[in-house]
Amino acid sequence: MKDLPIPDFSPYFPDDLNIYLADGNLDLAATLDVTKGEQLTGSFAGNMGLRNLYALDTVDTDDLLKWESLQVEEVRGTLKPLVVNIGGISLNRFLARLVVDREGTINLKKIRSGPAAQAAVANVQPAPATVRAAPALPSPAAALQKPEAARPEIRIDTVTLQEGTVSFLDQHTPQQFGTTMYNLGGRISGLSSEDFRYADVDLRGDLDKHSPLQITGKINPLSRELFADLKVRFTDIELSPVTPYAGTYLGYEIDKGKLFLDLTYKIEKKALNAQNKVFIDQFTFGKGVDSGKATKLPVRLAVALLKDRHGEIHLDLPVTGRTDDPEFSIFGVVLTVLKNLLVKAATAPFALLQSAFSGGEDLSSVNFAYGSSQLSVEERTKVAKLAGALEQRPGVKLEMTAYVDREKDAEGYRNELLARKMKGEKFAALVKERKNVPGETPEKMEILPAEHDLYLKAVYVKEKFPKPRNTFGFVKDIPAPEMKKLILANTLIGDPQLQALSRERIAAVRTLLISEGKLPPERIFEKGGDMLHPPEKKGQPLSRVEFGVNAQ
Repeated sequence: MKDLPIPDFSPYFPDDLNIYLADGNLDLAATLDVTKGEQLTGSFAGNMGLRNLYALDTVDTDDLLKWESLQVEEVRGTLKPLVVNIGGISLNRFLARLVVDREGTINLKKIRSGPAAQAAVANVQPAPATVRAAPALPSPAAALQKPEAARPEIRIDTVTLQEGTVSFLDQHTPQQFGTTMYNLGGRISGLSSEDFRYADVDLRGDLDKHSPLQITGKINPLSRELFADLKVRFTDIELSPVTPYAGTYLGYEIDKGKLFLDLTYKIEKKALNAQNKVFIDQFTFGKGVDSGKATKLPVRLAVALLKDRHGEIHLDLPVTGRTDDPEFSIFGVVLTVLKNLLVKAATAPFALLQSAFSGGEDLSSVNFAYGSSQLSVEERTKVAKLAGALEQRPGVKLEMTAYVDREKDAEGYRNELLARKMKGEKFAALVKERKNVPGETPEKMEILPAEHDLYLKAVYVKEKFPKPRNTFGFVKDIPAPEMKKLILANTLIGDPQLQALSRERIAAVRTLLISEGKLPPERIFEKGGDMLHPPEKKGQPLSRVEFGVNAQ
């Protein structure tokens, strides 16, 4: 047959088929040898071509599918057993159009409109016209004795795609979204129904003519169990065009950004193991969008926590599961992982930040000795690591809140104030004797053991509280331990003094972050709160500064 017009056979198509065939010609050259004995046997061979196919969607009255030529060449095989060998299948200059309407239904689901098709779309079985008795199930013994039916043997040497175009339009979002895959083509070589024979895959395309797609690897979709070991690379995808989705579901437009995907999927014995490496470059939100479908989760904070100082976001999203699990969905798992990132940004943003940099160390707070605002070497190291993490996340602001232990910090602060006064006395003495070194301050003074009682007495003399006196009314000399007890007992520590201690601790951390961590002051904020609030983590000291983060 040659130039057989396929549209002439439209009256034989099902009435509920919502496709109009505008064009298409069939070429067929084949031989068939059949013998009817106890079984129908025979062989067949030939070539087939379907050219200039043009199919329209009658529901939306628009293009659905078209191609220049579909060639099936060097077909040969037998009927019993069923063996099919195909030298090559080639599809050239094809176009497929996918549309999601305003109700959220894809056009492919509307190709059939009859009761059977509607039931399939609704994922239910249509009601039977008549009630029939259910067929008896074979017994387990009979099932074991019944020989397995011979599987068809199928081989396809090559499948070639050339100059393909797939158009996608989504009218379901408030602003409709459209994109097109151009130059879709490639080759699949060595398809076979034999187990452990894998076909080589090399497919390529360009999204909107500038974002290359490449799929390579091995597959065996015709064997008893699906096998696939594929690598998918999708690069340089502009994100600003997907603003309709971002505005609808994230609540913000996208000013700029590019997406790069490096995916590895392996399916073997119904087990799926996949790695989804996602790289997003210079992702930037634009103005907010009023959308009732937008998430309430802090997407801007999540992006700020994930974006490094180069403006890059790197994600590694592993997926595992069973393909025979009806509840399993690859896309669903990936969406769940992304949603969990947003939830973590909302509920534990600091944990999301430190997970990338701390190596498991808790950087959410630093602890202080009771009454002190000085950081130990260990705590200074934690602040340095925190500064390094923040330097890698320039879109994040740091918030600090200081807390105190009313009893232990009060006692420690008494001793701290006494030590400061003693250092001040030593500094004043050195200045008076002109023995001070330029650049020295009272805070830098060190009280030596031999000097302790001298400067303790100097402080004691200047204190204004009532002191023990002798019979002549003069201040009585008492031992150094007694002087210290009286000074501490008469040093009143209340909420104002504890508030001052908490501010000193905030200042100490801020100074370290700015001077050594090189963080800009405008990225560091002091956050108010109840200074006596207990920590959420068990075992954490009350005397501490806690950290939080927010988006720029």
